[in-house]
Amino acid sequence: MRFRPQGLLRIGILALAAIAACGRAAPKSHGKVLLIGLDGAEWDLIRPMVQANQLPNLARLMHAGVYGNLRSLEPRAKSPAIWTTIATGKSPEEHGITTFVDQVGGVPLTRNIRKVRAIWNIYSAVGRSVGVVGWLMSWPAEEVNGFVVSDYLQYSPKGSTRIDNRTYPPELEREVVSDAVDWERMPWAFVQSFLDAPVDTVNMDPGLERLLRPVKWIGAGDLTFARVGEKLYRDRRPDFFAVYLRGMDSMSHLYWNYMHPDSVPPGSLDPAGVALLKGAVPAYYRFVDRLIGPFLDLADTNTTVFVVSDHGFRSGLERGIEAHKLDGVLIMTGEHVGKGEIGGASVYDVAPTLLALLGLPPARDMRGTVLWSALDGSIPRDRFQHRIATYETGPRPESQVPVASPVDKELMDRLRSLGYLAD
Repeated sequence: MRFRPQGLLRIGILALAAIAACGRAAPKSHGKVLLIGLDGAEWDLIRPMVQANQLPNLARLMHAGVYGNLRSLEPRAKSPAIWTTIATGKSPEEHGITTFVDQVGGVPLTRNIRKVRAIWNIYSAVGRSVGVVGWLMSWPAEEVNGFVVSDYLQYSPKGSTRIDNRTYPPELEREVVSDAVDWERMPWAFVQSFLDAPVDTVNMDPGLERLLRPVKWIGAGDLTFARVGEKLYRDRRPDFFAVYLRGMDSMSHLYWNYMHPDSVPPGSLDPAGVALLKGAVPAYYRFVDRLIGPFLDLADTNTTVFVVSDHGFRSGLERGIEAHKLDGVLIMTGEHVGKGEIGGASVYDVAPTLLALLGLPPARDMRGTVLWSALDGSIPRDRFQHRIATYETGPRPESQVPVASPVDKELMDRLRSLGYLAD
């Protein structure tokens, strides 16, 4: 979906007209936005770890702002559908991203089949600068008023093969590719940092190696987008910046049940992992907390920070998609944000709230509402009493066919290892 200038202009004119109809001449932005997506982040881990002073960066956000559950899609949906709903305010049926893999062609779904505009497209249309790093289903990178580093930057095609359109603008790839981490070069010492006991990495049992090897590509992906995102956020300072880290979800799919070995059916866990992996998921939470620290340090007092997860995890179930909980995580802090615990928030409410911070009304074809319970009253609610009909104007998607890539097999292998695909 390429939003050519005339399409962006049409959205901008429509948005400005809606604001004028509400009695204002132009959208009044209430500062900048930093949106941090932590796939699969779970309160049952975060709360006790915050109390134990193990997650200082999430703790400082919670102490400074509001926090609570973020209700996911019902019935339960897979991460691509939920993250696209967070970015658009639309249902999977409306936005077109329903799962990881095309059910007909058996190939990974790609960003170009998204049928509606994401929040960064709307921000771009009214002249705000945007930056998006690592967002799930963001390849091929799309044209915006700013930059996009797609989720495919984490993959390393072999030989002379290359992946096109990993960034927008295309020349940005040369600037950031040196910060991409090749998972196959990740040292075993990195994996060891998440284990409860030392392992002999020279004479490792092949079964244990297969069990532990995913930690390399999980960590490499989050390191890639944290490093690239920090650099671009520091250097370019866009009005809206989003960074997505998937590792909490992947680690939980693989190792969550090792925290509770007595709660799962006998024989469902690898015996070699029981002595090593009880603390792996909490250790990874501490790792991610360190990764987000620089972003919080860079955000100024005029920036509203959102931390969101698409769902949570529950204990005592066979690992896989059935382990997802419907309640994820929402944390907000900023100049216009209140304090304390809130309830009733949904993944549908993120996009309307982001629009309100820009000074734009939600659209009637968005299912959620502005999270007024999270705000402190300094943004006048009367500005948003009237909703715009839609932001879906201008050119439609160029294609509804997923784009093939040289790393489709690697991507599918990872999904299979996480239990999303059958062997």
